Parts: sequence; C-alpha cells; structure tokens
Amino acid sequence: MIAAAWAALASSALLLLGDLVNRRVRGWMPDDPPRPGRKLHARPIPLAGVLLAPAIAPWLVAERDVPALVALTVATAVGFLDDHGKERGHDLDWRWKALGLAVAAAAAATAIVSPARDPVPWCVLFLFAFVLTNATNFLDNTDGVATGLGAAMLLSANGGVHGTSGIAAAGFAAVGFLPWNWPRPRLFLGDAGAYALGVLAAIAIGRLVVVDVRALWLAALPLVDFTQVVAARLWLGLPPWVGDRRHLTHVVQNLGLQRWLCAPLFTAAAVGLALLA
Repeated sequence: MIAAAWAALASSALLLLGDLVNRRVRGWMPDDPPRPGRKLHARPIPLAGVLLAPAIAPWLVAERDVPALVALTVATAVGFLDDHGKERGHDLDWRWKALGLAVAAAAAATAIVSPARDPVPWCVLFLFAFVLTNATNFLDNTDGVATGLGAAMLLSANGGVHGTSGIAAAGFAAVGFLPWNWPRPRLFLGDAGAYALGVLAAIAIGRLVVVDVRALWLAALPLVDFTQVVAARLWLGLPPWVGDRRHLTHVVQNLGLQRWLCAPLFTAAAVGLALLA
C-alpha cells in the first residue's frame, strides 16, 4: 500500500487542477461571498474542501474500511450541498443537514464498534462523531484553523507523521490543503471539507477512546469551542446553527492576536493536548 503521506501530494494536485478548471474552464466550485459581521474576506473565495474526499478515499478503499468511506462520502456530500446553498444565500435546511450528518455519524460509530454487539458504546460514539463533525466546522471561521486542527487531530491519533492508515491519509490531505488556506487563503474548506475532516477525526479518536478515554484530549479544543458557543446561543435565545463571532478564534483576536497567527496557535495547542493525552 502506498504510504499515507502521499495523500498530501494527491490533495495538492487535486486542488491545483480543480482551481484551474474552476477559474478557466467552468466555475464548478461554490463561492463563499463576504458577509457582514462574520466573514472578513473582501472577495468571494471558492469552497474546495470537496476535493479532500477523492484524495483520501483510495486509502480507505485499499483498507476496505467501508464504514469510514461511507462516513466520508456522506459528510462531504452534505457539506457540498450546503456550500452550494450558501453561495445563493440559502443554507441547506438544518433538518436535512442534521439528518445527513446523523447518517455520517452512524457510519463513523460503526467504523469503531458494532452496533449489534456494543449498542451502548455505539450510541455514545455516534453522539461523539456527530458533535465533533459539527465542532470542526464551527472552527472553520478563521484562515487555516480547521485545516490545521484537522491535521493535528488525525495525525496525532494515527502515530504522527509516520502513520500509515487510511485515516492518517486524511491528516496528510489536510496538510496538503493548508498552503491553499493559510496565511493568505486562495481556497476555503467550506462545510464539505470541514465535515470530512471532522467525521474522520471522530473515527480516529474514537478508536483510541474505546481503549483509553484520555484520548479525548485530542478533540478538546473543538469540543470546548462547540460547547461554549452553543450554550451562549441558547442562553441568548438564538438558533445554535446560526453563525456568529463568539468562537475561541474570535476571542483571541479580540484580545489582540493577529488573525494569521490563529492557525499556528490552535494547531500547536492541539498538538500539545495530544502529547498530554
């Protein structure tokens, strides 16, 4: 089997080709237009995270990791539909989005334990996968943060840069995406890319959690951000799925941290928590 690190090159090559086709042949990528209050970019930027899936899939196919492949495919498809809706100013209805992500989370939990043999752990892992998938997307609000966190979680859970599994390939694919996304973004992950990294990170970390619960430290940053943001929105009577600027990334920027430093800070923190775990 080809080393998982080659997924970084595959990801970069697909992004180069996809961006070239999008700009010069046919505009197939949805654009993320500037939005008052939340989005700080001055021009529409293509959402290219859907290209992570074909960069990762060959390793999952080679391993015959069917549940993980289903989770990746469904999460990416849901995100891509939502990305297309956002371009037109109409996000995918939250109920359809929740249903699609629930299917992806169910596949992710099945990639870890059998629902027939271990129904209670399966239910817990289903909830974990559903939350972490959304939590990763929640932090896709500042250049490079979700990409760096995704790479850190996936590679830390799979033996670092020497990981060889199909899930490790997802971490390397995120590394390949990073130069396109930070420090000066040419492409964004979008929901498709963030959901893909989040659901695979849930599988990678979940496989460790069933052995040692301390592996949850690997997902601490996105889980803490998700919890405090959802709690604040509910307290204020706002829908939990409507974005705002209350995330940890916005907090550190309000404290004076330059925007471009958020990605290295959060990625380094994720690596530090992984070492703690």
